[in-house]
Amino acid sequence: MPGSPRRPWQLETEVLRVGALASEPVEESRRKFHEWLARRLVTPVAVHRPASFTRYIPADDIRNSVLPSTEILGFTTSDTDREVKIIDCSGNRYGDMGENFLHWVALCAAKFATRPEQLSVVLLPNFPHNTFSPFWTPILDMPAEAGTVVVVNKAGQLEPHGHPLPLSSPDPESFQAKYRGINGAPRQDFEDKVIRRIGHFEISEQYCSHFFFDGSRAVTELAEVLHDTIVDVTGKRTGRTALIVPAKTDAWMEGAVTAAANRLNVPWSKWPEDPANIPKPTPGTTYMFLLDFINTGATYTRVVQEAVDADYKLHRYSIAAFKSSDFHTEGNGLPAVQHVKAVVAERVSREQCDQCALRLPHTDKQRNDFAGLRSYDAWYILTSVEWKPEVYGPPEAQRLLHFPPFATIFARFGDCLAYKLEKVMQDVAPPGVVIVCPEEPAVQLLIRRMQHWADDRMVAVPLPRGALTGAEGRTIAEIRHLADGTGWGRQLEHLSHHQASVVLLDEINASNATAQQMLRVLKAFQIQPHAYTPIFNFVPADQLDGVQIHSLYEIPSPRRVWS
Repeated sequence: MPGSPRRPWQLETEVLRVGALASEPVEESRRKFHEWLARRLVTPVAVHRPASFTRYIPADDIRNSVLPSTEILGFTTSDTDREVKIIDCSGNRYGDMGENFLHWVALCAAKFATRPEQLSVVLLPNFPHNTFSPFWTPILDMPAEAGTVVVVNKAGQLEPHGHPLPLSSPDPESFQAKYRGINGAPRQDFEDKVIRRIGHFEISEQYCSHFFFDGSRAVTELAEVLHDTIVDVTGKRTGRTALIVPAKTDAWMEGAVTAAANRLNVPWSKWPEDPANIPKPTPGTTYMFLLDFINTGATYTRVVQEAVDADYKLHRYSIAAFKSSDFHTEGNGLPAVQHVKAVVAERVSREQCDQCALRLPHTDKQRNDFAGLRSYDAWYILTSVEWKPEVYGPPEAQRLLHFPPFATIFARFGDCLAYKLEKVMQDVAPPGVVIVCPEEPAVQLLIRRMQHWADDRMVAVPLPRGALTGAEGRTIAEIRHLADGTGWGRQLEHLSHHQASVVLLDEINASNATAQQMLRVLKAFQIQPHAYTPIFNFVPADQLDGVQIHSLYEIPSPRRVWS
């Protein structure tokens, strides 16, 4: 009848958690967010069944491609209602979900969008890779008479597919604020993207450091943290605040300060190196110093004291992206420092610096063209951990009694090793390269470090050890049969169809055996990798079976020398 109210969209929601040990209650704020989002996409909306407890997927099930039936979601369907289902995966770190789980989520979304008045919404931290992730396959394969699937990322961007339903878009700023409210502030995202680079860095005329903290991959995240911290510190005085950075400030920090200042609509400027050039303060303005790194505190103490002497009115807090854990302002009258990340500076006086004694040149932190590991760094890393018997990889009889625990190494040095590895990959393969590696814990830690920098759009295919050993002595047809019904087989089939660029990665090459097994598996899918990139290569060579080898460090094989 004319003028009759439109049938409401019936909203049902589910919250999926990966690796959790048990279901947990879904907080009211998350349920309210789901309702808010649904009403921004379609109207009117009636809440039919909100999520009350999370659905948990054990981490082992994801690794072993043992994923539950879509019935676990508990959604109801009808032949007549207008339905909107929200599958919320936003509470997970993207890399913890994995491509197999993401593919299953997409299958669920497509299953509940089979007719034009059915809408499935998938909430993810980031969009999966638009070509190499199998996530998109079930969604793109939906028939013409199907409904609509919309994927939403943490920025509030929409990727709609299927039936062309007229959708509204949520206001990005409102969406992001609500998203952060239920999933946490971007501080963790910033820390995930920080690179602790290794080398010989000059801190001052008196000090050197083996490490340099680089925030260049996390400018957007740092800007968010700075914005929120400045608002917390200044309160109602934000509009009367001006920001200052020292003259020698890294470009990534300047970029983050610029973005934060623009959002706050406040000015920022550089503090002059020469005190004679210090401008007069603006009456009624309170100034706040922002620094990239407070190490010894010499620069911070100098600029703040100069500002006080020039009659600048300073906030009681300054903000530093990184602050050495041994720097303190208590009792010296300086503004206290709010840090984004406290770090161990590991500085050393030049008189006690081993690298200075060896006459190793200082590393230019603005330009590091050396992709591999220096011998000094390689052996520093290898000897910083207690060596133990080898516990996985080759057959037990071939394992070494003394072996570096690479899971520990990558937990401590994963960022600097991943940074080096990324530079190697940029030299040997085109952008968007896919990584194929053994399904072992250490090397996957390394991949996670790189995935953060690529906004989690780097695709990796971990091959189970059983698949690698099972490929030995098998024909191509037998390997393909071995891959049937597995997550890794589906991924390789997808990559082969899209002619993806692939690089092989492993933590160590001790005998070429694992590399040759990976090559055999890829050959079965007609995939030719661009390069093989072990972190440590104990079988020095330029290539293996026609594939270039590019390692970070080479030494002779331990299975011949140490066993």
